Amino acid sequence: PHVFALSRHTHRTMTRLANIPGVCPASTSGSAAPRARSRARRLAVLARSWQGQHARGARSASGAHRVKVPLPSEGPLAPPPDVIDAVDAWPWRGGLEPCGDHDLASVEVEGTIPRDLSGSFYRVGPGRIRVGKDRYAHWFDGDGMIFGAELDGSSNTARAACKMVRTPRLAKQERAGDDAGVAVRGAWTQARSILANLFNFPTNPANTSPLFHAGRLLVLCEGGAPIEVDPLSLETVGERVFGPNLPMGFSAHAKKDARDGRLYTWGLCKPPAVGFQVVKLAPDGRVEKVVSLPLDTPQFTLIHDCAMSDRFLAFIVPPWKLRLDKVAGALSGATSFGHSFDWRDDLGTYLVIIEKATMEVVHQGTIPAMSTYHFAGAYEEAAEVPASKGGSRDEHDDPFEFCGYTGFGDAECADDDAGDGKEDGEKDGEDELAPTRELLHILVNRLNGDRRALEANFSSMYDSVWDPAGYNTLCDYVVDLGTGALLSSEALVPTGDAAWGGKGDIDDGQLPMEFPVTAPGARLRKPRFVYTLGFTGGGAGYFDSVQKLDAGACKWRDGVRVCQRSGAHKTRVMPPGVFPSEVEFVPKKAGEVSEEEEDDGYLLYLEYDSRVHRSSLVILDAADIEGKELARVKMPYHVPHTFHGTFKRAGEGAR
Repeated sequence: PHVFALSRHTHRTMTRLANIPGVCPASTSGSAAPRARSRARRLAVLARSWQGQHARGARSASGAHRVKVPLPSEGPLAPPPDVIDAVDAWPWRGGLEPCGDHDLASVEVEGTIPRDLSGSFYRVGPGRIRVGKDRYAHWFDGDGMIFGAELDGSSNTARAACKMVRTPRLAKQERAGDDAGVAVRGAWTQARSILANLFNFPTNPANTSPLFHAGRLLVLCEGGAPIEVDPLSLETVGERVFGPNLPMGFSAHAKKDARDGRLYTWGLCKPPAVGFQVVKLAPDGRVEKVVSLPLDTPQFTLIHDCAMSDRFLAFIVPPWKLRLDKVAGALSGATSFGHSFDWRDDLGTYLVIIEKATMEVVHQGTIPAMSTYHFAGAYEEAAEVPASKGGSRDEHDDPFEFCGYTGFGDAECADDDAGDGKEDGEKDGEDELAPTRELLHILVNRLNGDRRALEANFSSMYDSVWDPAGYNTLCDYVVDLGTGALLSSEALVPTGDAAWGGKGDIDDGQLPMEFPVTAPGARLRKPRFVYTLGFTGGGAGYFDSVQKLDAGACKWRDGVRVCQRSGAHKTRVMPPGVFPSEVEFVPKKAGEVSEEEEDDGYLLYLEYDSRVHRSSLVILDAADIEGKELARVKMPYHVPHTFHGTFKRAGEGAR
């Protein structure tokens, strides 16, 4: 994980800052700084090592993970030889294959669906990432698909369906036929015909996430307007445009405030304007306000997700920018739009905080470069924050003053100003604690490795090889709402070394991860638990576990953050050849819940079993994710790997 050195803070100021839970821990010994630097270097070397192995050539699964996937050998779903070879090398790739449309039908239930779990579970993802023998040039260009399972806990029965989202681009592609190859331009994928690309903006694949709003089930993707589908049959109804003055795009991760039903979304401005706009929609779909989102440069960028707290929206925008020398080609259709982006480490990452009530920007500024796709949420906290030292901040000062967790049982800050001539405990008027201030905690994934390498994997999923560098560390970015200063960015819970080939157990800390999920009742406050998909490094080559991280495992004692080494976090590791999707937390109790009740619910997730090329919906007790599964809903087909989902209880209104 990325670790940045502290700048300009004295050891004494850091010691005081350490007394604020969630901000920055204090150094307690002379060996602290070397340990911090040593751990940072070790993880950085491991990341480079993994990426170096990747660069030297593709590997394959071995031992128990070398599973023969029974792919179809004939018919429209039979893969070409190169795909067969790719799946033979890594069985998880079988989950990239299309499954076709499946109408709503009864499916087998193994075990017992809890009686209080009745409703519909939805998942959305790319239903296919190839057209015949032609592959799409990015996973995110795949044609959208929606899966739905209707659960009835009272009768222990289930029905399921799986349908392609019938977008205009899919209809055009089907008219052209598979033999014509890719017929429609995507964000990353050029159509085979040059004329089909020129002066055509990339099309919307509708492949990212489902959302209920204004009485409709919508499939979202930043490539265009939401697509409405029937919540029972999953048949496509058509585009849903909420107003004429909206941006061209609609966020794949629009944020819905459960308290008042309002929806916040964002997207690219309509041409010829350049930039982003943020939109507030009323519960009935009326447009309440549209505002511009300030960015550091006018270049095109990608804003996939944001974090929402009780009062704010927080955008962390990585410097993944459309190259200026490729703008003309990308916009005209002469070259790929998505593949014209590049990483600009020199620009840093841009942080923007917007107040939900007024839709006004309260803070904006640059922080050191980091890459992210997803957030676990955000929450506000009142705490004492040290007053800044006298004098004005130089414009070249590092705004990211980081203090990293260095190991289990202690947390250290570098002492970069030790010889200041003052005795320990001597007060300095300029360093006195300020009155209580408001902090905003932003729980964000931070990519462990290189963004270019990640995008290269996404661009050729049948050839991609995954390792810890391609996953993330879930971090807690702490912002002073009074000043806009970024106070801390450490891991929410410590990272373990097991998945990187180091010593220790996989439960010692968070695994390389993606898709963080919290209980709905805890999404606007500090969560006790976060559920993630994990990568154990055990040989499966892809997500192979579900992890329950206990943020409460870290306590503050005498200014030092002490984190429980074992027993705090729980990991459910899949059998060889089995791969889970992002989990959905379904609470037993509606509304906000206390910390003690936070895991009182169920975890639902799709599981792809490459050994039989089939998928199941698995239901777990969220309080005991390592225990016996409660029920398994077995589909007679596989569901291609999905991105995101939602659950709607039976009898709930359609708001």
